[in-house]
Amino acid sequence: MDLLDAWTDLVDPRTGIVRQITELRIDDDEPRFVHYLSEACSTEAMGFLKNFGNNGGAATDRRRALAKAIGEAIERYCSACFSYDDLLTASYDELDRPATPPGSYALYRPEQYDVPGFPWRPFTSASRVSWTRGRSLVTGDEVLVPAAFVYVPYHYRAETPIAQPISTGLACGSSPEEAILSALCEVIERDAFTLMWQGRRSLPRIRPDSLPDSLTDLVRRFEAVGLAVHLVDIGTDIGCPSVMTIAEGFTPTSPALAFAAASHPDAEVACRKSLEELAHTRKFSVQVMDYLPPVPVEVAAGHPAVDGQRAHLRYYCPQESKEYARFAWASAEETDLDLSGGRGRSLAELVAAVAATGEDVIACDLTTPDVAGLGLSVVRVIVPGLHPLHMGHANRATGGRRLAAVPGWSPGADNPHPHPFP
Repeated sequence: MDLLDAWTDLVDPRTGIVRQITELRIDDDEPRFVHYLSEACSTEAMGFLKNFGNNGGAATDRRRALAKAIGEAIERYCSACFSYDDLLTASYDELDRPATPPGSYALYRPEQYDVPGFPWRPFTSASRVSWTRGRSLVTGDEVLVPAAFVYVPYHYRAETPIAQPISTGLACGSSPEEAILSALCEVIERDAFTLMWQGRRSLPRIRPDSLPDSLTDLVRRFEAVGLAVHLVDIGTDIGCPSVMTIAEGFTPTSPALAFAAASHPDAEVACRKSLEELAHTRKFSVQVMDYLPPVPVEVAAGHPAVDGQRAHLRYYCPQESKEYARFAWASAEETDLDLSGGRGRSLAELVAAVAATGEDVIACDLTTPDVAGLGLSVVRVIVPGLHPLHMGHANRATGGRRLAAVPGWSPGADNPHPHPFP
């Protein structure tokens, strides 16, 4: 179904999952995209943790932008509707049913745990954590996964705090398959981006003249307001097209850099989603630049001021910040956007491609009864060994086999500058 067909059931100031929708004004120096902000209802009023209330979406098409803003609100609503009483708290060693092994997750190195004040503790087979049910899309079997990697927000209680709860791999769709594909693509995208960023890899730039007209139109919307757009192929061994886009500004009164990325079996879809997200992120950066003071560059101290979404964006607003990120679009190698490879590739084929790298793909159904009644699905996809993207520079993961395999990477050579994602 089209998500907007359920508008009357979803959007209402008193009874809706979405309380209201606001179209954001576009300034003269901003690309011509449609932006919507959605304000979700409070799950706290229902006895759950308070969900993230403000959500958004951007596109050139009004219906698509609306659907994005509403879909994100539904994701955050469903992911907050859980009860701690339904979770199983135990160590991996104590479990009597299949669960993802603690060592399969890409988390932290021993030296990170030794830093005074580091909030996370080692995830071992003896660590007591809360678990929730998922299903492996590789084997079809039910498997337990840490609840902290599934629900957002999540507050640790009488358990080991193993990592920052994040929203990667959370998606809403008109069917379980659509939601799972979207969620898995986001997990693949974040893995691709973090491996590139932490490894400071200069990967092939995508030739603008290889883009179809529909994507050229999106790029020109940025260029029309004086921005340069860089497109980079950040695909990994999974073989799913992954595109990073960068908007480079040149005036001191607007963000110097904004970044986005997207993955999808169809490279054209991946590129379009990345450019739409780039418009969304850059608008957020403009707001951050207007209301927050500059973030100090404290490399030796480990960037203590870069402690959340807004600080990550604010760090790359000054023109001088370009020197910290220029490697990302500095490659002399160029490639065409491959428009032939993945069109029509099924979810099963993408799962098989991930499994071929040695990883499991686990889906957790978070659909609440009211959302299910509208014909929608919300899922969380977990791929334990794919590299995570955490907020706060000190929280970045430097463990895991995938990062260790990046050419030239070592703990001492990890990118000393914060990533630019919100």
